[in-house]
Amino acid sequence: MRGEEIFVGVLDDEIVGLVTTEDRGPEVELININVARDLQGRGIGTRIVRFVEERARREGKRAVTLGTSRNAAGIPWKSFPWWQSLGYAVTGEEENEWTRAIGPGVREIRMRKDL
Repeated sequence: MRGEEIFVGVLDDEIVGLVTTEDRGPEVELININVARDLQGRGIGTRIVRFVEERARREGKRAVTLGTSRNAAGIPWKSFPWWQSLGYAVTGEEENEWTRAIGPGVREIRMRKDL
């Protein structure tokens, strides 16, 4: 892994999803993942994440990390339980530049999966 990279998921010669990652030394940060809305729930996102994890493992990385959000009312983004089902654990929450741009009271939930 070198710097920031984008990988795409392809099905029947069509791009159905993508992931952006960033090399952070001993870890890989999963910056963004997106699967076409009409194809969600078919395992495409899971396969993309597993690809990132396996690639990171081969590169000798210790973990894959990511951030998701919790709104001002304290409700996590809809992907939160999915990340947990993939083995990602909460390591903390924070307010930062990204959450302040979304709106007051939004928090970033930091997650990690050791490889």
